[in-house]
Amino acid sequence: MNISILNSPDAASEDFILKMPNAKLEHTPAWSDMINRTFGHKTFYLVTREGESIQGVLPLTCVQSRIFGNRMISQAFSNYGGILADNPDAAESLYNKSVELAVENDCKSIEFRNIEPLNYGLNLCTDKIVLYLALTTDVERLWQSFVPKVRNQVRKAQKSSIYAINGSMELLDDFYKVWTVRMHQLGTPCYPRKLFHNILATFPDDTLIFLVRLDKLTIGGAFVYCFQGFVQIRWAATLTEYNTLCPNNLLYWSVMRHFCSADASCFDFGRTTVGSGQHKFKKQWGAKQIQLNTQYWVRPGQKLSLARPDNPKYKNKVEIWKKLPLWFTRFAGPYISCNLP
Repeated sequence: MNISILNSPDAASEDFILKMPNAKLEHTPAWSDMINRTFGHKTFYLVTREGESIQGVLPLTCVQSRIFGNRMISQAFSNYGGILADNPDAAESLYNKSVELAVENDCKSIEFRNIEPLNYGLNLCTDKIVLYLALTTDVERLWQSFVPKVRNQVRKAQKSSIYAINGSMELLDDFYKVWTVRMHQLGTPCYPRKLFHNILATFPDDTLIFLVRLDKLTIGGAFVYCFQGFVQIRWAATLTEYNTLCPNNLLYWSVMRHFCSADASCFDFGRTTVGSGQHKFKKQWGAKQIQLNTQYWVRPGQKLSLARPDNPKYKNKVEIWKKLPLWFTRFAGPYISCNLP
């Protein structure tokens, strides 16, 4: 079995990914290439072959940071990642190669963002879940499947003259303004506008922005992917002062309705923490809860330290960030968040 590092996106790897039922947009070589162009992070796209046949792939991003330490992630700026292989031998060869690369690049850990856990004795984190809702081309049937409370919240937004639109690059600035306001309120450094721009430019047929507006004012937005019928709301936010009008409900329903018409099969509400306000909001739609199994290889002699905003050791920094001026967080956030993928 031969393992190589792909230097640029190629058709054979793309074809292999399309055959794999658990593949996501972020597993593609183009995603790794986009990360490299956006942030300058070194990426390794591992491909294992038996003869001419591809049997597995593993996208890795090497994040080198003086503050948070050097580490590998599969896949960066994504809820998903990890090994895609059609047999155990291919999976093991990719795992072993990732450890080899981590040591070569002085990384103290590798983070695998899996749904199904790997069987290599890794550290396991299970504090995050996703929620999936099956879609149907019968929009009315999906609408009637929601509990009355959800339908009433959508109607409340509509009766308040809130409406939804969707598009691409032309809506990016409005989305980014609302999203960065919400990130500031949460005390989380925002990603650069360039990330969203480059995703839209790299995947023009797979990405959309949805906005909800009150008159001409944008009060919410969602950044959405659809890959092989699997729809992800990856980033979403609404202005909290309008929450009583339920713009978030109309925003999510507008995404679902659009992709029902596009013959998509599954709607992913995104990663969340069990018991949080987000979890309760997403669960009310009748979605099925799926466990995320994030696993970590840790270099011998090192201790696992999670560079995440919800890590208790960053609690004071989060509170300080909330008090900084919005303009400053929009300027400084991207310099920090590039190391928090």
